[in-house]
Amino acid sequence: MSPNCIPGVTADCINSQPKGLLLWRSLTQWFGGMGIIMLGMMLLSRVIGGGMALARAELTGPSLSRLRPKLKQTAIALWGLYIVLTLIEFFLLWLTGSMEWFDAINHALTTLPSGGFSTHDLSIGYYDSVLVEMIIIVFMFIAGVNFTLLWFIKEREFKKAFGDEEFKYYGIYVLVASLAIAGALIGSGTSVGTALRHSIFHVVSIGTSTGYGTTDYAGDGWPLATHFIIFILMIVGASAGSTAGGLKLLRVTLAFKVAMRELVKIAQPRKIDRIRMNGEVVERNQIGLIVGMLFVWVGLFGISSIILAIFMPGDTFESVTTVVASSLGNTGPALGDYGPAATWAGMNSGALLITSILMWFGRLELLTAVILIHPHTWRKEEKVQSDRSAVALFRRIMEEDEAN
Repeated sequence: MSPNCIPGVTADCINSQPKGLLLWRSLTQWFGGMGIIMLGMMLLSRVIGGGMALARAELTGPSLSRLRPKLKQTAIALWGLYIVLTLIEFFLLWLTGSMEWFDAINHALTTLPSGGFSTHDLSIGYYDSVLVEMIIIVFMFIAGVNFTLLWFIKEREFKKAFGDEEFKYYGIYVLVASLAIAGALIGSGTSVGTALRHSIFHVVSIGTSTGYGTTDYAGDGWPLATHFIIFILMIVGASAGSTAGGLKLLRVTLAFKVAMRELVKIAQPRKIDRIRMNGEVVERNQIGLIVGMLFVWVGLFGISSIILAIFMPGDTFESVTTVVASSLGNTGPALGDYGPAATWAGMNSGALLITSILMWFGRLELLTAVILIHPHTWRKEEKVQSDRSAVALFRRIMEEDEAN
């Protein structure tokens, strides 16, 4: 709750804030969304070694290649696509008649980066418009797609885009989760139309870490089974190379394939089975990196949950664990006492500091954050080893790119 609002008196706290402040926070999300993709593509893929091959496997999906001969041109191409999609969503929302131009631009700015900042306390539920929800569902789904695939679609290379293995899993993942939640809601007495409307919206919203809401899924009679599905969505996230948070489907898929291969080896120890994605063999060092990242995430989740529980002794297990998952996945709303109808303002300073750090780790991706905070990245070294400095390496990369 903003200090400018009076509890129980201010009807719509967010909307009562100055318009300049609302627009500023929307812009920070918008710039940050594509900024994370640029950071991974232009810096991390070189700093940690492996070039674009590593970027394909870990950072932005196996389909990533330089869309243009130079990294700078690739960045311009992706930014152009990002801007065009934002403008299209803005005009579509404005033309519905349910949103004023200011609300439309703010929601367009916070949908593509999967940020989810709304201009009203009730989020998208404030408008109670099926058309508005459909438009936002489409653009949230797009935000969860690898941006390279969006470029392929723009270039009419539909076979490359729709044939991507992760994209297929993404579609199945959203469909199955939506039907599962809808089925649980229908079983609890909700009408079919309402169940499908709310389930599809919240699966896409939580799955892409956008965090918009149309109803209070932490309450409103939603069955316990739906909470488990939402919790999984918070953790997994969407596609690699998208603006969404979470572990990403690419990593989870590859980890699943590794697990299945090891199980097969128990029965057939002599069988040689290579892990493939889109028909390409994924190298052992890349698999090791991905599995290591998942292990680090699990460890960080467990330790953070324990620490947060110490700072939040009066909260439930559900509240604490989902707040940690929501923070690492950059989802926003959690479950329990911190669902979409509540705020985190009731947390003490220690809990807010911990969740802020977790959100930073989650937004930068664990790999990025580890590199940025590792002392070896920034310390001064001997002249012979100066090229190992991340900052010096980044500068050389950009100079070589400009020279070419």
